Amino acid sequence: MTDTQSSGLSYDVEPGSPHVWLVQVESPAFLELGTRSDLVAEGLVSPEDEARAASFLDPAGGTKLRARRVILRIILGRYLECGAAEVGIVTAPGGKPVLLPRSPGSSTHAFSVGHSGDLYAVAIGRCSSLGLDIEHLRSVPRAIAIADRWFGRVEAARLQSLDGDELDRVFMELWTDKEALAKRHGAGLRLMHGQGDTPEVHSELDVERERSEGRLVRLLTPDRYVGAVASSEPLSSIDIVNEGDPRWII
Repeated sequence: MTDTQSSGLSYDVEPGSPHVWLVQVESPAFLELGTRSDLVAEGLVSPEDEARAASFLDPAGGTKLRARRVILRIILGRYLECGAAEVGIVTAPGGKPVLLPRSPGSSTHAFSVGHSGDLYAVAIGRCSSLGLDIEHLRSVPRAIAIADRWFGRVEAARLQSLDGDELDRVFMELWTDKEALAKRHGAGLRLMHGQGDTPEVHSELDVERERSEGRLVRLLTPDRYVGAVASSEPLSSIDIVNEGDPRWII
């Protein structure tokens, strides 16, 4: 049985260089975490998340939700140097999950998560706020219409001249950029909606500005995925800590 409380492993992350963990959600080791009632009892899955997992019509969806929550706490515990069940996560106004400081004056860590296709991604950094998004590349038949609704006017117009695979990739890259910035802000898609008509909102999601000032970086992902990380402070690098089997984590 995996000891999720005190593995003896710990990690450090430097300011400006967040770590990103990529976990295969279809692996047996990952799925096992979502079936272990002892981990729920130990507090690695909150009562709210357990209620949500139990409400899934497809039990596999609930299993994966539990496993994501367990893996997240295990990873965060490595950086906070505490047991997984001791990781304090609260929801800030606007819906963004944030870490409680371990002690007064302790280093500020921020995290963000995303999942798409077979990958679950966890980013953790030494900054006040972090946003991550990852998406599996796929055909988006309504890409132009979605861009007209969710993107700024100039960004939406850029897609008009594209089609096929190029349109799908550019759309998905821009979507992950926007989503990462929205997650960093803490308002998610609510911030993205209507930005074309609201200058102050568009400013929060200005991809070109944030990239030029070093606060938005594309994530080097496996084939057929795109991703981005946005930070409240300039980024010097993104370190992929793990890619693949979650047994390496636990």
